[in-house]
Amino acid sequence: KDELPVGVRGLVLAAALAAVMSTSSGALIACATVANNDIWAKLRGAVRPRGDDHDEVKGNRLFILVMGIAVICTAIALNNVVEALTVAYNLLVGGLLVPILGGLLWKRGTVHGALASVVVGGLAVVGLMATYGILANEPVYYGLLSSLVAYVIVSLATPATDPAVLAAWRERLAGRGADAEAEAEPAAVVA
Repeated sequence: KDELPVGVRGLVLAAALAAVMSTSSGALIACATVANNDIWAKLRGAVRPRGDDHDEVKGNRLFILVMGIAVICTAIALNNVVEALTVAYNLLVGGLLVPILGGLLWKRGTVHGALASVVVGGLAVVGLMATYGILANEPVYYGLLSSLVAYVIVSLATPATDPAVLAAWRERLAGRGADAEAEAEPAAVVA
């Protein structure tokens, strides 16, 4: 009497699976799009005018397939939810925390420094998890340190970000993006 009827149990399970699949699908598409358009295109030198024959959809689909296979293999290899969450958090903190905070707080940080920080921090975390174990704390600590060192050294070794780009970024952070400027101009013309 404390359980749901068979049909309702099936609906609840189907709803939970639908929510998981929807979230996973959206995350996979977002990751594949960023990887294809923002990382892969720059690494292969494919930053071309919009009129080029580069098939963005085909590239995104290929990245979705590759990332989907990688996620399935990771899920098979990690049979414990705590281990899976630890791997995810270690990679996020060790690879992304320094470039995100550095980009927001340090004016001298560069795109090259951020990319180097992500790569070095991520590889350090993965290598140290293989050495110390998945549940160890050391991979995060050393990953953060190596990420910070890579970010600072590469940012100082590469040309500084254009001041106009930094000014536009600060305007967007303040909530005065291109939309706010476009709305303000017609009001000034009318007055």
